[in-house]
Amino acid sequence: MPGRISRLFLLAFSAMSGVSAASVHAASTHKHAAHSHALPLAVRPSPKTSTSTNAAPAPSVTKARILAQAQTAPVAVTATQSENVVVTGSLIRDPNFRSASPITHLTSKDLRARGITTAAQALQQLAANGSGTLPPSFSANGAFAAGASAPSLRGLTTDSTLTLMDGQRLAYYPLSDDGARNFVDSNWIPMSIMQTIDVQQDGASATYGADAVAGVVNFITRKEIRGFEGNAEGGLSEHGDSGHQRLYATFGHGSLAQDGYNFYINAEYQNDDMLYNRQRGYPYNTGNLYGIGGFNGNPNAVQSNGSVLGIGATRVATVRPVSVAANGQLTPIGGLQPLGGNCAGLVQHNVPAGAFGGTTGRFANSVCEQNTVGDYRVINPADRRISATGHFTGNINDRNQVTAMFTYSQNLNYNTGSPVSIRSQSRSGDISFANITLPVRLSNGELNPNNPFANQNQVAQIYYLFGDLNRTSSQFNQAFRGATTFSGWAPSKWGSDWTYDASFTGMADVLQVVNTGIPVFGRVQQAINDGSYNFVDPSKNSSAVRNFIAPTAIQNAHSAEYSAQATLSKGLMRLPGGNLDLAIGGNIRRETLNAPSANPDNPANPSTQYMNLNPFYAQGARWVQSGFFELNAPIVKQLTTNVSGRYDHYSAGYGRFSPKVGVIFSPVHEFTLRGTFSKGFRVPSFAETNSRTIGFVSYNPANDPSAAAFVQQHLTAAGKPNTYAQAYSIGLNTVGNPNVRPETATNFTGGTIIKPTSWMNLSVDYFYIKKSNYIAAQTQSDAIAAYYAGQTTTSQVVPDIADPDNPNAQRRPGIVNLTYVNGARLMTDGLDLALDANVALPGALSDIKWYSKGSASYVFRYNVTYPGQLTQHYAGTLGPANTTSASGTPKWRANWANTLTYKKISWTTTVYYTSGYKLTAEDYTGGGTRNDCSLAATNFSGAYNMDGSPLRCKTKAFWDIDMTFNYQFNRHWSVYANVYNVANFKAPLDLGTYGGYLYNPAWGAAGILGRAFRFGAFANF
Repeated sequence: MPGRISRLFLLAFSAMSGVSAASVHAASTHKHAAHSHALPLAVRPSPKTSTSTNAAPAPSVTKARILAQAQTAPVAVTATQSENVVVTGSLIRDPNFRSASPITHLTSKDLRARGITTAAQALQQLAANGSGTLPPSFSANGAFAAGASAPSLRGLTTDSTLTLMDGQRLAYYPLSDDGARNFVDSNWIPMSIMQTIDVQQDGASATYGADAVAGVVNFITRKEIRGFEGNAEGGLSEHGDSGHQRLYATFGHGSLAQDGYNFYINAEYQNDDMLYNRQRGYPYNTGNLYGIGGFNGNPNAVQSNGSVLGIGATRVATVRPVSVAANGQLTPIGGLQPLGGNCAGLVQHNVPAGAFGGTTGRFANSVCEQNTVGDYRVINPADRRISATGHFTGNINDRNQVTAMFTYSQNLNYNTGSPVSIRSQSRSGDISFANITLPVRLSNGELNPNNPFANQNQVAQIYYLFGDLNRTSSQFNQAFRGATTFSGWAPSKWGSDWTYDASFTGMADVLQVVNTGIPVFGRVQQAINDGSYNFVDPSKNSSAVRNFIAPTAIQNAHSAEYSAQATLSKGLMRLPGGNLDLAIGGNIRRETLNAPSANPDNPANPSTQYMNLNPFYAQGARWVQSGFFELNAPIVKQLTTNVSGRYDHYSAGYGRFSPKVGVIFSPVHEFTLRGTFSKGFRVPSFAETNSRTIGFVSYNPANDPSAAAFVQQHLTAAGKPNTYAQAYSIGLNTVGNPNVRPETATNFTGGTIIKPTSWMNLSVDYFYIKKSNYIAAQTQSDAIAAYYAGQTTTSQVVPDIADPDNPNAQRRPGIVNLTYVNGARLMTDGLDLALDANVALPGALSDIKWYSKGSASYVFRYNVTYPGQLTQHYAGTLGPANTTSASGTPKWRANWANTLTYKKISWTTTVYYTSGYKLTAEDYTGGGTRNDCSLAATNFSGAYNMDGSPLRCKTKAFWDIDMTFNYQFNRHWSVYANVYNVANFKAPLDLGTYGGYLYNPAWGAAGILGRAFRFGAFANF
């Protein structure tokens, strides 16, 4: 029996720390040994806690667990004096506790073996991470929550995944995902002090409260570090770009076991360079898409049939003489020509009358073609992370322990952007430069040198991108987090001993968003009137002029979370299978968020607004009081049940009780059944109750049957829909509704764990989630159809700027005004699969060990039903596009890591897979349309046929293979090399997304980067 207990202890330690069980004895005596913890727990296990009679039997200790990515067996936890007893998703402190919830368990060694260095990277690769995920690269492509990253477990978007650190809540990112959803940013988290990441993949509201509908991500910090350890890493892509540098250093002193305390300090730095579209090959670097079956989408491009689809703005101003009617309507009286007489390095096209449609086609025109994709678009922003942490743990006496931790972290995210067009309209629609002209005379009475028609006493209509203004966007986010925990145990004369803990956590997230190069309406008008801005040769404009018309826009936003919690647990009595354990606790917390608009609307003076700067905002504060319990009953050796519940009361006026039941049944060692059933909820976000957000989604009138009459008013000379009547971004102005109520959820998981041999575990789990009172913005399709039929007012749909070729025709919808409502229902279900194999090769190959871990997630259904409408089906399509940045819902996501070790050498190969999906989205086109390829989404100019019909119906599957090689010189030094995307698989074309240009950053980021390399060294003393 003592030998068996020892093997169980070694296996549990290896599963928690990520080191091989065979090396535990050596590690435990080494001065750099590190231990992990999550929720604050007892200093040591209760003397009266019984030996486990139902813990999972251990495989041979020679079969180490290196890649503990997916938990395929119920968790059984043991403890030492320098460890905390922990299972994410539970309050129970019994070291014999087993969880019925499916949990993915990532150790720091797992992540190093796979070449993963950031929290965001680790979470984005999870098989259960689905539609609505927020990848870091989206910051450069229009994300509301620019500078942040977050997972979306089960595809329920970022607001249904609760992110914790050591079991405690974190402050929301100050900006809301899609302008609507509160979430925790993972970019600021310092990975070098993380021992494990636990991902609970079922409902956890019974333990943690609101927002844990899809699951929980719990970052667990290292409890004890002694001596020095450090890492230096650098890399780049095979193209010589996307430079990467990473450094960290940690020093710790004191032994909890011998000195009664441990203190460590840590500093971490990481920098990643910006990557532009022009640094990648065709078709990601151009708007000319002939090569993929489309047309040339560059502004002012001449098509193969000689036509020009519409007037486009470029960095070279284009002008034409016009007459101005009393109502302000412009009528061309001459052809277009580049201001200054030439295209200044752009491609010049001299086209005859009839090449353009509408009134423009009455004249011969000279226009400039510009590849704006190659000149301006960004794939990945520049990102710099710096953090510093101090951590102290001390034994007050043999029964009590205190832990204190403080982290400061900053993240600077930066990217350049596309210049603003002078023909802009404010987001509120109360000021428009659609008919902006250059006057004949300046305000001082002189002829206007910017107007080549001034001598003929004709005003000039102008088309222009402010290319000389340096448009940039940066997000400087600072996180301040402090946490302290007092934990201990007290003897009891009945049952097991008491264990208790009390903790306080405070966190503030301070964000400054800085935008440059964005003009202000009134200042542009002033510069036009007084001639201070040189449109003929913008390079001659002074810094003073540029700074005047485009002053720096600064948005300061912040959020905070303050939480106090206490728990008490005890074994009540002995059951045939073990102790009947009870835990109770309470929590009180304060949540605040203040994100004022960077471009507030001023109806009294709309000219003070910035051009093309989204004016979203959100504000709110609330108190939350909670009480909770958990009862764990190992009824017999083969059967354990767990019942938990939590009541949360919000100062906003609503409360919810969330129950959960879990069951584990193991009739034999080789076979286990497990299941959970729970109720949960998600509270309305601050944005959903008090905000104004204008988001932009893809919309193509040429594919909308209700727009048929509109399209006929906007044709090219060849009789095809012009660019004005094809794909563009329509604004959805969504206003918070203080009357929305919490969403409620029902969760079920059920599965089996099979151990066919002593060296392999397999698990299959079914998941089912149903949301009621689902909070969503009203659908825009009905309002758009009513607008085309002339049945709406500007309070519902704000018309866009006029078609320059057909100024008298009906304008396309520019902004649709909506609000948030309850009432929809959401349901998703699917399967999770996991494989865990640990093989010692036989005979002469016995020095070689093979460790294999794989996980996969399959989505059967993802359906949303709005009252009075057909159910919308999203699984395997681009939907739900409106709420997920058109990232889509692939049915399959999987990863499989294999490590071979030989003495001092290890080699890891990890394969990632995401299945393909249809480019239809029923939230765009209505229920029952997912198989109609004629309605496939098209979001990029040139990425469809000339008549507006889609080029493709599906995006292909994506594979990615990464490799890591590590060599251990001695116990102090090791070196490694990472090769990402070894096969150099290309990102599959996605013509409907808008998170990236022609590719989907949620699933294909590795493909757009291409093969990349990193080299580094670890040291510890």
